[in-house]
Amino acid sequence: MTDSPTVASAAMGPVVERWNPAGVSGDVEEGEFNSAAKVLVIGPPRCGREDVERLLRSSAGYVTVECAADAIIVLLVIDAASVIGSEELELLDEAGVGGLPFAVVLTGVDVYEDWESVCARGLGILAAHRDVYGAATVVELSEHGGSASLFAVVDGVRLRAVSQPGGGVIAETRRMIDFEIRNLRENAPGSELRSERAQLLTDRDGRRSERLAQMRSRLQRARADLTQQIADTARMTVASARIWIDESTRAELLSLPARIEHEVASNTIIFDAAMSTAVGAGEDGGQLPVPRFPDGPAVRTQGNEERITVLVGASAGLGLGRIAVTPLEMIPALDIASIPVTLALGAAAAWWLSRARSVAAERAHARAWLVETMSTVRAQWEQRVLNGLLDAEVDLANAIMAESRELIASVQARIVEIDAELRTLGQAHTGQLAACERDLAILNGSGT
Repeated sequence: MTDSPTVASAAMGPVVERWNPAGVSGDVEEGEFNSAAKVLVIGPPRCGREDVERLLRSSAGYVTVECAADAIIVLLVIDAASVIGSEELELLDEAGVGGLPFAVVLTGVDVYEDWESVCARGLGILAAHRDVYGAATVVELSEHGGSASLFAVVDGVRLRAVSQPGGGVIAETRRMIDFEIRNLRENAPGSELRSERAQLLTDRDGRRSERLAQMRSRLQRARADLTQQIADTARMTVASARIWIDESTRAELLSLPARIEHEVASNTIIFDAAMSTAVGAGEDGGQLPVPRFPDGPAVRTQGNEERITVLVGASAGLGLGRIAVTPLEMIPALDIASIPVTLALGAAAAWWLSRARSVAAERAHARAWLVETMSTVRAQWEQRVLNGLLDAEVDLANAIMAESRELIASVQARIVEIDAELRTLGQAHTGQLAACERDLAILNGSGT
């Protein structure tokens, strides 16, 4: 039977009307309140909870359930020798007891003599945790009896729920409110906002340290690669120039400085492009000093070696000329011609040997100048690359720091917004929970 809740307490009517409009209109089925009493039994391990559940199931008119929303009463089973602690309180909170009728079942009271003082301490702990727990009924179970008092407590709750005017509707409304309270406690609002806030705090500086380390590592690798490239280029330039010097005439050697300067300028452009690619910037070498090319080879002064070469050439030429004109001396008419021929051959030999020695000396002088010049150019290339990489490191580090500062400012602003939204949601959630508990207290205070 389901009467309208308007005949009950005046304070209960608006609560039932808000939560259970079907009960107000009389749509709740009457048979719902004539079924077996549904009991939720909870307790820590090895407290006798299984024995209490078997006792209820073995008796007609009682069934055990797994959810407080389906129960009319909650039984907390504890050992008489154990003081209620955090484990039992967590079980109550997780079960979502709320404002349901609640009783404490003590098992083994015949084993522990001082169980009454332990029970009093436990009830004090329950009352300190939540006021509604402090008024719990205590049921004593032992091996010799106590089941009758347990059934009497459950029957009393069922009787109050279905006997008073509107009692069935009130019990149903109570379960609805208790279920909503449980959902509110288990599902805190703003989980997505908290996740976003945690992610923002993790990456608030845009991974600044990691990016700086990667940038410095990239520049160090570029420096090593460019230094090796410079060494290979200088070596190849010297090798090719040596071959060209060995094959050049004395006049062609005068064009060596222009040839080397052209190669240095071309390679400088290549190094600048490689450096720009390495640092990830555009080709801009205007701020870097252009390698200074040394002056051409100095005028070589003739040494004593070349003077001795002239004398040796003349002596050798005279000897060869003397041998060459020996047949002419056998002819008296040609004897006078042997002297000029000998002198001409000696002069020609001296000129040829002196020139050959001079060309060899010029080539050696050009090779020495080439080695010294390329050593200087290589040092300038390395210094140019080092300066370019240092400037790039400063510019990139400043860019990363500036971007990080902007990101930190934007992240901080977003965190402030999230905190404000979380406070608003928290206040709304607290208000909803307080309203549900207030409605449940109204029903429990007047209906049970």
